[in-house]
Amino acid sequence: MTSYSTFRETQYLRAWWYIILIASITVLPWWGAVTQLVMGEPWGNNPASDEFMIIFLVIFGVFFPLFLFYIHLVVEVSDAVYIRFQPFMIRPRVIRAQDIVTHRAEEYDPLGEYGGWGIKGFSSNRAYNVSGRKGVRIVLKDGRMVMIGSQRAEELSTAISHMMRTAPRT
Repeated sequence: MTSYSTFRETQYLRAWWYIILIASITVLPWWGAVTQLVMGEPWGNNPASDEFMIIFLVIFGVFFPLFLFYIHLVVEVSDAVYIRFQPFMIRPRVIRAQDIVTHRAEEYDPLGEYGGWGIKGFSSNRAYNVSGRKGVRIVLKDGRMVMIGSQRAEELSTAISHMMRTAPRT
């Protein structure tokens, strides 16, 4: 990514159902650890050792929920469109101005069109989204499509238009 940016958006996955899912996953290891380690009652019919319960609590009661809360989508427009879905993408997906045929802000159905949120779809029609129903659909010269979910879809589309006018052509 370059040092300047005409658009930058960071979106965290914070839907109510996602928070309930994380809380549900987190409650079980904490309940088991408190029952066995604090109250002194073996947890379950075939209880694990106290050491295992501590490891289980640290992994699934602390680190795994923190990992799930860390998931976020970063979209930046400068000399190209940069898409990074962290922590799953080490390097950003780069869409250069000369590779774009058209783009437009639109409403879409993430569940119906792509099967949900995250990095979805196939290489010919890929979506990057974390919440909402708005985004920018980009059609590339090779026929592939990219949908970028955004809470600021119109602003993102405007930034892409600006980038296409000002980016050097190669």
